[in-house]
Amino acid sequence: MPSWSIKQRLIRSLIALVALFWIAGVVVAGFAVREEVTEVFDSALRVTGGELVPIALEEYRRKVSGQSDPRPSEARTVSFSASRSHVHYLLRDPSGKVVLMSMGAPEQPPPIPLERGFYNYGDYRYYSHFLKNEALWIVVAHELQERREAAMGLWLGLASPLIALLPIAAVAVWRTVDRTTKPILRVSQELEARGGNDLNPITTLGLPSELTPVIESVNTLMTRLKTAIEAERAFAANAAHELRNPIAAVQAQIQVLAANLRGTADGSRAEGLASQLAGLGRRVEKMLQMARAEAGLGHSRERTDLISIAALVVDDFHRHSNVGARLIFETEDDESCWVAMDQDAIAIVLRNVIENAVHHGSAGQPIEVRVGRDHTVRVINGCDVLPRSALRQLTHRFRRGKIRRAGGSGLGLTIVDMIMRQAGGSLVLVSPAEDRSDGFEVILRFPGVI
Repeated sequence: MPSWSIKQRLIRSLIALVALFWIAGVVVAGFAVREEVTEVFDSALRVTGGELVPIALEEYRRKVSGQSDPRPSEARTVSFSASRSHVHYLLRDPSGKVVLMSMGAPEQPPPIPLERGFYNYGDYRYYSHFLKNEALWIVVAHELQERREAAMGLWLGLASPLIALLPIAAVAVWRTVDRTTKPILRVSQELEARGGNDLNPITTLGLPSELTPVIESVNTLMTRLKTAIEAERAFAANAAHELRNPIAAVQAQIQVLAANLRGTADGSRAEGLASQLAGLGRRVEKMLQMARAEAGLGHSRERTDLISIAALVVDDFHRHSNVGARLIFETEDDESCWVAMDQDAIAIVLRNVIENAVHHGSAGQPIEVRVGRDHTVRVINGCDVLPRSALRQLTHRFRRGKIRRAGGSGLGLTIVDMIMRQAGGSLVLVSPAEDRSDGFEVILRFPGVI
């Protein structure tokens, strides 16, 4: 399920609710205004009908008596302008027949009942009233267009503030939600800024009551995690003390015994036992390094000089008989190269990478260790080109290259990858090496000091 933001969802929801309620209010107010507009126009239509009665009766009497109207034709129209629309009248007898209509009135008489009241038909609003003295019905018609324009104008007048105020409401909602969710952001930034070794409780001071139980649960979890990590680290340290020294002591005795038995039938057995014991010691060392890595050794952000640690590790390998002058150490800068990583973690990473080059590289070919200004270390050794599928598997546990010597345990690059990920760095494996047609290159990118 894709991730989502509480802040953004709140802002969208609140803005949508504000707009929805505002639109609903405008619609309700529009219907109310339309009713009021209808009442006002109906009242005006009723008054207009009363004013037109004398004119209509006078015209009707002339028509019945056959008298001519001495007024000019332009003065005889009894349809007159009312704003932008017109008002017309009809006279109907008790049977519903139209006996007189004003000039400009609808040609087809409207099918409205002979009852007093208001009726809508077509584009007109009709008011019908019975004249008792004359036994006639007078029907006054008013065009609906003006009513519609008036109602639409009022509706637009009510809705137009929404267009102008909605952005202001959106800003107000955003600022309110932003202030409300700041404690969540503060806790998130505090957790993100912490290193892996900082498992101290998070303060709940100033946090909202809804967030406090979550932080307390996180604090409980971190306390348990801290206890478990400390116990695991203690076990690793105790195991290193309890296993490493006895194995080294037994190995020394076996080597002395093998030297004394050299040339005899038991001498080769003693040398084989010494070799197996040395391999066991190396495997125990790797398992202890793995335990330290799984305990979070790489999470420390200690300020360390990468060049000095690399020089110490390389100098130690120079003393090995199977390495010697094969190991070439180069730096792009004589000054210090500071990185944010524990010095023990750096030493374990570099030692494992160089051991991998010694054990799996081509014998007799040089091993280059280069420290760059960009907080990188490149270790290059000669070997056949490895396929990409093999490169992806080298960081898995107990995976080796094509050359499987007794010294390899299959854990070295796994430990390196784990520690570099914890530290915020990266491990890149390349074959063939850069600017070469063969070889194997390990690129370590360490986190710089902020």
